[in-house]
Amino acid sequence: MADARERYRQGFADFVEGRAEEAIGHYRAALEDDPGFALAWAALARALASLDRLDEAVEAARRVVELEPEDPLGHTHLSILYQRQGRIAEAEEEKALAARLMAAAEPRS
Repeated sequence: MADARERYRQGFADFVEGRAEEAIGHYRAALEDDPGFALAWAALARALASLDRLDEAVEAARRVVELEPEDPLGHTHLSILYQRQGRIAEAEEEKALAARLMAAAEPRS
C-alpha cells in the first residue's frame, strides 16, 4: 500500500498544480497497486471531471460508492456528476441517499 499512497500523493500534488492529466496517471498507477483505495478513486473522479471526461468520472465515482457505500460524500459527488450529465433522476436519487446517510450518522441526544 505504500506505493499506492505515494502515487496518490504525487497525483494530488499534480492536480493542485493544475496538471490534471499527470494526476490521472498517478491515480491510475495507485489503483493498479491497490484497486480498493477509495480515496484514489475519488481523486481520479475529480480529476477526470475537471477535464469534462464525465463518463469516466462517473465510473470512478461509482467505484467509490461500491467501496464505501455508507459514506455520504461519495454519493454526493456521484450526484453532482450525474447532474452535470443531465441525468437528473439519478442525481436526485444519489442526493437523497447521501442525505439519509448523513442524517443516520448524526449524533442523537
